[in-house]
Formats: sequence, C-alpha cells, structure tokens
Amino acid sequence: MAPSDAAAAKPPADVRRDIARRVALAHEPLLPGALAAMVFGSTVDGMADGRSDLDMGIVFDELPAEDELRAACQSAGGAAWSWHNGNLREEGMAVGFDFEGIEVQIAYTSPVILQRDLDELLVDHKPDTLNHKVAEGLLKAEPLIAPERLAAWRAQVARYPQGLADAMMRHHLAEPTPWKWFGYLLQRDSALWCRELLVDACYRLFGLLAGLNHRYYTHFQFKRMHRFAGELRHAPPDLADRVEALLVAPLPEAFRTLYALDGEVLALLAVHAPHIDCGAAHDRRTRFNVPPA
Repeated sequence: MAPSDAAAAKPPADVRRDIARRVALAHEPLLPGALAAMVFGSTVDGMADGRSDLDMGIVFDELPAEDELRAACQSAGGAAWSWHNGNLREEGMAVGFDFEGIEVQIAYTSPVILQRDLDELLVDHKPDTLNHKVAEGLLKAEPLIAPERLAAWRAQVARYPQGLADAMMRHHLAEPTPWKWFGYLLQRDSALWCRELLVDACYRLFGLLAGLNHRYYTHFQFKRMHRFAGELRHAPPDLADRVEALLVAPLPEAFRTLYALDGEVLALLAVHAPHIDCGAAHDRRTRFNVPPA
C-alpha cells in the first residue's frame, strides 16, 4: 500500500513518528500503567528518508501473549507480521510488519530482560555482543510512553565504564591482522580473500577506536561510517575516507593504507591508553613487507 498524499507531504521522520505514536498507543491497553515505548534509529537521528524503516522498542513489565501483540499492531493500522524472531518470554522478540508502505520494526522486551542485556555491557564488560546496539539505541531514543523509564535506562548507558573500554581494546587487539600473509597473497590468485581480510581489519580498527573513545560498537549493520568516525575524539585524520578508498584501491595500495592506519591507531592507544599492551600487535606488523608505491 502506498503512503497517503498527506503523509507524503510530511518530512519522512514526522511520518514515522506519527505511525510510532499510533502503534504505541495501540499497545498501551494490554497492560495499563506498565508500559514504556520509544522510537529510535534514523527517525530520531535526522537521517530518515522515504526508504527508511521505523524502529521502535516497547517494554512491558510482563510480556503479553504473542497473539495479543499481533492484534495490537493490526489495530493500529499495520498489516500482519511479515517476520519475527526471538523467544518472547526468555529473550524478548523482534517483529516487522508493513504500515502504509513503511516497514515497522518493534523490539518487545521487559525490564528484567533489558537490564540483563545492559548488564552484559555495564557489569560483565562483554565486548562482542549485539547489545551494543541496544545501548546506542537507548542513548538516542525518543520516548513515546513513560519518558521517565527511558531516562533511567539512558542514564545507565551514558556512564560508559572504563572496564568495557579496556575489554573492547583488548578484544580487538587479540584478533590478529594477518600481516604475515598479506605479502604472500599479493602473489596469489586470492583477490576475494584479500578483500575479506581488509574488511575484517577495518572493522577491528573501528572496534579499537570505539573502546578508546568510549563508544558502543558492533560491526553488525555498521551504517553511517562517516558519521561514526566523525564523532570519534581520538582517531586518525580522514579515517572514513581512507577506509572507503582502501576498500576499492588496488591491493598493494590498499595494504599500504591499512598498514598506515593500523600504525596510527596503535600510536593513539600508546598515548591515550598506555595501560593496554600493544606489544603483540607491533610484533605482527614487523612480518609485513610494505609493497612499494
């Protein structure tokens, strides 16, 4: 179904906020007084366009039955769910459905499940969990129902613990960039594998810088690279442009650029995180003969 003419005249973010309010209000009667709802993603960060999804979170003190949730989405004006995943009672559930030509995606959860997810970051300091996306979403979310509850969760994730920062840096240092092999691979019919190694290495550099800069990060659906890089206080100059260029450059040039970026990131760690041992990373770099320009 195509969006109405009236909706099409509004900015895309406003169209999606209107839909989010309708969907949130349709869920409120399921457990009166025990619901929080929020909208996040491109709708709230100024990046929404006509192709953007609508990302929402709805939190129940006790999660209703699945058929009640399906009915609430349809009573708001949405189509039947086109997909869903997760175990509703144990880990929450994510669902998607069409609403007048816009895909609405809702993450259903409870305070208990949400707190468990946040504790992976804030208490356990887990560096490689998708709950980094949860924390980042909470920081930027706009409340639809119960703003005070969103404010409490946001206050938690705003205090990025140093333990998580250290775990992020150590985790991404422990995943070795295979410098030893890059020189060999230039002599082999291995262009596809080389590109994969380059991409993985760039993700690791962003992970190191995320920890150094106290930023939540996962490379899953890593969108808006330039924006993320531009918000890093400590980063090599022109980071995103250089990463973008090396991904399409001839392989010798790409490896030279990666080698330079890797060295600049390690230098930043030496200055701003001297307690992090980068010795093994420096040692691995000595095994790579930089190809001549």
